[in-house]
Amino acid sequence: MSAETGSCTVDSSVFRLPLQTQHFSLERLKASDFDDLYAVASDSLLWEQHPEADRWKRSKFQHFFQGGLTNDLGCFVIREKQSGRVVGSSRFYGYEAANTCIRIGYTFIAREFWGTSANRELKEAMLLRAFKVTDRVFFDIGPHNFRSIAAVKKLGAVFSHNESDSKAVFVLSQQQWFNTSSGC
Repeated sequence: MSAETGSCTVDSSVFRLPLQTQHFSLERLKASDFDDLYAVASDSLLWEQHPEADRWKRSKFQHFFQGGLTNDLGCFVIREKQSGRVVGSSRFYGYEAANTCIRIGYTFIAREFWGTSANRELKEAMLLRAFKVTDRVFFDIGPHNFRSIAAVKKLGAVFSHNESDSKAVFVLSQQQWFNTSSGC
């Protein structure tokens, strides 16, 4: 699949490339990452505001993990550079070349990184990648997941619509992102 963006042709495989930030590396998810990632995901407090609040259970997480492995775009395991340990996951999905948009989500990170700049650092790298190809990024969030809602609002995303009782959609345009990020 390719899309015209400006004068260059862009292949959606750009989303599958690894990403580096100051403190983290985002590497393509592999089957061998399951145990390390589940060690993080088994913390029930990670999922308490999520529509699937029991995703900390191994069987539920296996389904989530399998979805990441079969994702045709970039599904990443997040590693802390200093220690090399797995601390979370995030993914690109729902790329629409014709509408120049993509979705970022399925993100979780170890609680020790909550309230730090980690989420912003990770999302900035993903947004910079996305905005090389798209004009808009969507975030699907459970309407009662107040931590995730606050996090995407800090990035400049705004509420778009409710897709269902369990999914609120927030949108961030390229212009809004660059206006927000240049003011930080």
